[in-house]
Amino acid sequence: MVVIKLSSINLIILGYLQHKEKSAYEMVKDFDKWNLTKWLKISNPSIYKNIIKLCDNGYLNSRIVKEGEMPEKTLYSMNEKGNAYFNELMEESSKNIGNVYLEFNAFLVNIENLPKEKRREYLENFKNKAEERSAFVESVYNYEKQHTEKPGSEFLIMDLYNEFYHILQKWSEKVFDHYN
Repeated sequence: MVVIKLSSINLIILGYLQHKEKSAYEMVKDFDKWNLTKWLKISNPSIYKNIIKLCDNGYLNSRIVKEGEMPEKTLYSMNEKGNAYFNELMEESSKNIGNVYLEFNAFLVNIENLPKEKRREYLENFKNKAEERSAFVESVYNYEKQHTEKPGSEFLIMDLYNEFYHILQKWSEKVFDHYN
């Protein structure tokens, strides 16, 4: 039995290259446009690093092209080995929901260490930020819902975040009330 190390970055890259050949720069620009760093713990440098690793490990083909006066660029595409690795990662992902780490937990763990007036002020900040984020995500979600003919997986992820921030907003009000 082969143990596969689950890699969200590799899965995104391989999935993106399923039907098209792209340069690393084009991938990063598209990922930025999708706000990928808002819903996956990845960075642009890690994307470049993983593209090179995937290529070095034989999962991607690469070719250098030069168009007109533009500098040379390397285009990456899927190959059979990469497609097999993509399928293995997809299977592993389907069996592993993962853990959810919320950065504000460190704040909440320490809230009782504050004087009452500071605790109230900071909990109010927290509640307001949760409300602000919920309203923002809901507006983006509603816009996409109205302007997307056939929503795909990106929309379902947006739906998840919309639900999550709605729950977080309600919960932040409970936390505020608990301490006041």
